Amino acid sequence: MVVVQYLIAILGFSVIVLVHEFGHFIIAKLSGIHVQEFFLGFGPKILKYTSKKSGTMYGISAIPLGGYNKILGQDRSEVIPENMIEKAFYNKPFYKKFLVISGGGIFNVIFAVILIIIYFSIGVFIPSNIIDYTQPGSPAETYGFQKGDKVIALNNLEIKSWDDFSLIVKDYPGKQVTFKILRDKKELSIDVKLSTVDGKGYLGVGPLMVKQKMGGGQVLIESFKMVGNLSVTYVKLIGMLFSGKIPFSEARPVSPIGVISIFQQSAAMGAQNFILFVALVSILLAFGNFLPILPVDGGHILIIIIEAIRRKPVSKKAIEIYSTMGIVLVVSLLLIGVVFDIISPFKLPSM
Repeated sequence: MVVVQYLIAILGFSVIVLVHEFGHFIIAKLSGIHVQEFFLGFGPKILKYTSKKSGTMYGISAIPLGGYNKILGQDRSEVIPENMIEKAFYNKPFYKKFLVISGGGIFNVIFAVILIIIYFSIGVFIPSNIIDYTQPGSPAETYGFQKGDKVIALNNLEIKSWDDFSLIVKDYPGKQVTFKILRDKKELSIDVKLSTVDGKGYLGVGPLMVKQKMGGGQVLIESFKMVGNLSVTYVKLIGMLFSGKIPFSEARPVSPIGVISIFQQSAAMGAQNFILFVALVSILLAFGNFLPILPVDGGHILIIIIEAIRRKPVSKKAIEIYSTMGIVLVVSLLLIGVVFDIISPFKLPSM
């Protein structure tokens, strides 16, 4: 079973990367830029096919944990045949170059939205007004509440949901109240003296989680709301990390070893949670790629913005220095991630 979960994990991560690379690929094609190669994975090429019509080579490499597009003219040192100059990346206007580089992240966000829509369409678990747990020593245990009891009223105030229950109970700290419950289809009344916790009323029960389906409109609203909240949270976390508000130890890098392990853990939680987790990672990959360092997309975007402002290319030497700094940073984080993933593997909390 664990082997199957790891295979699903590798597939999930590979799909995210494939979507990212497809974003670059399709926008380059639509922009009239020639794509020389489109590969999933890295290492030796084990499967490849060259299209006679477009001249693009497609394929799969031995290790399916990455991917890339080789776009004509994106490498400044590349020699471009005269008959292909018009299809070279560097010869296109700024907006086309910007869209091509941004395409991977854009498609990752679109992919995440689709997955989250699927996640919400399946139905989500919400807390109900049915008791699933009683805290030992709490008023709930003392006065005989049982697992399966459905709380329908408190002092004649109707309770239809866990939110109703939680809000109403808090208003009676230390007070004598009367609950109405349904037990085995029979209505019972239980007189209870509530405890006080942090100045609020407390019974000491946990709710039964029940799956609830949403309407189409609500699914869309909740999906875009989640993507928006995740995006804002991610940007804030990056700012807090660079400002020192979050210790580096709490924002530890994760290597490919750790990524696959985390995917495997999410796969073990069930298909629906795995779908949500793939969506979350897709968004993280999108924003991570927009960081202004080479070799990721954000570094390339920064260069073409500088070139658009200066109206001339950035020197090859400057790009080499910038790229070297970025590669050193990325490799360093990768090695740190490997060490962390070996000595202190990342564990997902229960979902």
